[in-house]
Amino acid sequence: MKNPFRNRDGFSLIELTVIIVIIGILVAVAMKSMTTVTEDVRRVKTEQEMEQLARAIVGDPDITTAGARSDFGYVGDIGAFPPNLTALVTNPGLGTWDGPYLPTGFVQDSAGYRIDEWGQSYGYGGGITITSNGGGTSITKKIADAASDYLLNTFQAVIRDASDNPPGLIYIDSVTVRITIPDGAGSNLTKNYTPDSAGNFTLDSLPVGQHPLRIIYTPQVDTLLRYITVLPRQKSQPVPTYYFAVAYFSSDTTGPADSLLIKVTGSDSIYAGFCNNISFWIENNTGGDITIASFRLTWTNPTAYYRYVIWDGVTVVNENSPKVGSGELAVFSPPRTVSDGESLKIQIEEFRTQPTGGSRVNMQNTVFIVDLSDGSTLEVSVGSCP
Repeated sequence: MKNPFRNRDGFSLIELTVIIVIIGILVAVAMKSMTTVTEDVRRVKTEQEMEQLARAIVGDPDITTAGARSDFGYVGDIGAFPPNLTALVTNPGLGTWDGPYLPTGFVQDSAGYRIDEWGQSYGYGGGITITSNGGGTSITKKIADAASDYLLNTFQAVIRDASDNPPGLIYIDSVTVRITIPDGAGSNLTKNYTPDSAGNFTLDSLPVGQHPLRIIYTPQVDTLLRYITVLPRQKSQPVPTYYFAVAYFSSDTTGPADSLLIKVTGSDSIYAGFCNNISFWIENNTGGDITIASFRLTWTNPTAYYRYVIWDGVTVVNENSPKVGSGELAVFSPPRTVSDGESLKIQIEEFRTQPTGGSRVNMQNTVFIVDLSDGSTLEVSVGSCP
């Protein structure tokens, strides 16, 4: 009887070679798969970290207080994008900085938040994108479509008194709308506005965030304080109405026709030379003093922007960049009072081709409409350049 163990055949050399090759292929496939998985994990972790960095810069829209978004990150406190990622953790010397803006785990790793999962530094230079090139393929996190989405927003509202009266032409000089915002350089900036006769006002160039809004009735030093939330890309929104607790405004919002200022006939003038300065005289025959806080100067042609308004020898408007265009409100600093029986000269000077400068504009043969804040409307018509 044969012994089965003694006659059993082993693997041939060829068979062993094939087996080794197959094992090698399986190991290579497994290693390649592991490499792919590792790269995918690194990519996902990098994208998650970039998202966290973006939220540190502009805030987390999911964080709210009393139903309103309350987190606006670095931009909400400073009014500008950070110059680098380090500014999210370490104060670069700005007074309104209120960081760190990253979670504790990021902050404890003194440099890790600036490095992707491949050990390469993120690309960020103060703009609206963060990039990672560590994996060989660029990954980009877009923070916003444009910086202006977070830095240049508008807010509209209406002011009324307790009887739902608007200020009208008589009382608009008595109302100041004041907003305080971060100025982008580490301090706060206060901007003042005057509502129109219907009580409407628009706040412009606002960064995102929660900002204090004060509406002041000057004669009584009565102040409404509200906090407004400015969202990114906020170009329009439901327009709120704010009410004083007292009926300060008369229901007669126009005022009698004989209570307005008038232009002195024939006083319209254009200066010789470059002919980019004009002047006219006004007089007050109303029986009382009238205070003027602003005016609008409107004309059709040519396209021009002026820098100065000089009221009875005192410069009350000096807007150099941008200058004031046709139909834009020019706010006097300080307001000026025309006494009863007084006549005085108003000069509008330095008409230029661009809001930021340009060449002088000859304003000859131009008709201007002047709307003063007391409700007076004057027509000024200058002739040919002498």
